[in-house]
Amino acid sequence: MTGWALIAIAVLGVAYATLVLRAAPGRRDNQLFFAIAILDVAMVAWRGAQVLTGHRLVDPSCLTACSVGTTLLATLCVEFLWSFPSQRPMPWSLRGLLVAMAIGASALMIATPRETPWRLVVSYGYFLPITAIICTVGVRAWRRTRTVGVRLIVGALLFRWVYGFFAYMVGELTGTLEQLLWIETTAAVLVSFVVIGHAILRDELFRVRGAMAEALGATIFGTLIVASTFGAIHAVLAYASAGAEQELGLLACAMIPLALVSIGRVLYPRIETGVLASLDDRRALRLELSEPLSEDPDRAIAQGIERLLRMTGGGDVKYLPAEALPGPLPEPELRGHALGELVIAVRGAGAFVLTGGAIDRDTLLVARQVARDAGHALEHRRMLEELEGTKRLAALGQFAAAIAHDIRTPLTSVSMNVQILRRKAQLPPSDMEYFDIALDELGRLERSIAQILDYAKPVRLDEAPVDVRELVDDAAKSLATVVANRGVVLRAEHEGGLPPIAGDAQRLRQVLTNLVDNASVASSDGDAVTLRTRREDGHVVIDVEDRGRGIRAEDLGKIFEPFFTTRPDGTGLGLAICQKLVRAHGGELRVRSREGSGSTFSVVLPASS
Repeated sequence: MTGWALIAIAVLGVAYATLVLRAAPGRRDNQLFFAIAILDVAMVAWRGAQVLTGHRLVDPSCLTACSVGTTLLATLCVEFLWSFPSQRPMPWSLRGLLVAMAIGASALMIATPRETPWRLVVSYGYFLPITAIICTVGVRAWRRTRTVGVRLIVGALLFRWVYGFFAYMVGELTGTLEQLLWIETTAAVLVSFVVIGHAILRDELFRVRGAMAEALGATIFGTLIVASTFGAIHAVLAYASAGAEQELGLLACAMIPLALVSIGRVLYPRIETGVLASLDDRRALRLELSEPLSEDPDRAIAQGIERLLRMTGGGDVKYLPAEALPGPLPEPELRGHALGELVIAVRGAGAFVLTGGAIDRDTLLVARQVARDAGHALEHRRMLEELEGTKRLAALGQFAAAIAHDIRTPLTSVSMNVQILRRKAQLPPSDMEYFDIALDELGRLERSIAQILDYAKPVRLDEAPVDVRELVDDAAKSLATVVANRGVVLRAEHEGGLPPIAGDAQRLRQVLTNLVDNASVASSDGDAVTLRTRREDGHVVIDVEDRGRGIRAEDLGKIFEPFFTTRPDGTGLGLAICQKLVRAHGGELRVRSREGSGSTFSVVLPASS
């Protein structure tokens, strides 16, 4: 076994570790596996370098470095087994104990020669208890699940560690340490990378053939980089004259990995098409379907469904708009969702739902691209429609504001004259009632004109720090009596630790008053309207939630348009003004609603920095 074989194994380990991390960078077990693999790779590469330079695996320079690395590897293994597959972090008390043990053992191994009794005490005093801890935590993880893939990962990691302990401890006693270390450095490490890596990758929808093609390509290319750099350094040291010529040669050698990586990045699309695709028919199909979709949204969705049908090979694929989903829009991607095996969201507009057929990593990649292209097309159409709508509404708003301004003065005069006549008239009470009706209608008309003018004029904010919790509580207190007269209960719920926002408290109170009024009108007697505050990605959100009649799917896209209303006494400007005020604060007004199940309006405002 040569040192180059160990270098190839190390490169293979880097390829697998990178694949696992890329599959789900946010998962704790993927991060820990990456750290374990890279540390293992570093030790294998160090042994390979030692062999290439004429050393043996049992030489002190090789053993000491790897023994110190193994103490860190042990800590990471316990952390991995503790948190896998539940994602629970290890307690700091246990982590601190393991780190202290590793530091103490490493210090003594570095400071004392291998032949001294202290070295044996450290070896057995650290590695024996840590092996017992790893086995205990591993058996605990094994018993927590009956999933074959999870047990395979736990079993492979336990095998890797127990064999390493056996090689070090038994090898020293029997004189077979070097032979056992070769087996541990090659076969045991490969089992660890391949078995654990594949079990995790399959959970992320990778297929064995696809992952092997990717890992094989990366391994060959990585080994080529290492071999080229090593060969160039050897040639410079052997043939270049000592001094400036040799220094320049070594500097050029240092540029070789960067140059080869840059060339590889440029050539990768061709390599993937010409080499990797021939090894993996699913990759070849994915590359065949990589052309951008049409810019027309309807055609883009139809093309996307057609491509996903080809990828799944007979599964059921459909596109559902947001209003047809039985709940809020999903995350960018969900697996094992109630709707199907794979759900891919399309930029807030809907989702592609895939059920049955071949759902693997290549299907996921095609679905992501299809969702991205369809989302761009839908967003482009929406922006064009908004632009046209804005132009139309601007003209309509200017016309309405001019009419409202001309009507307001004579309307005020009419209202005052009716009040004067009412005070002077000597009529029976039944006839006086007509004056009251006229004044009520004149008042309603006056409020409508005020809303039109309020919508038409630009928003001016008196900004100051606003405590959102206090704002919501004050609004709930002042509106509770109004909604109670309609038989509706108003509640306020708060998430802790809300940051302040910069805004106009009066304008925000106006928004909440309008939303609560709409919610109470839509609710039935005995229902509750909830004002809820929470945090969301650097924003503060105020939800106004009811369980009333909801909004029809065909009306959801129109509710913020001026003069659109389903209420017989409404002007259709309330929600339009709310949206205008929220946008003036740099925020967004969202709505989720299903007919018969209630509505939730969310006021999303940026938190103060």
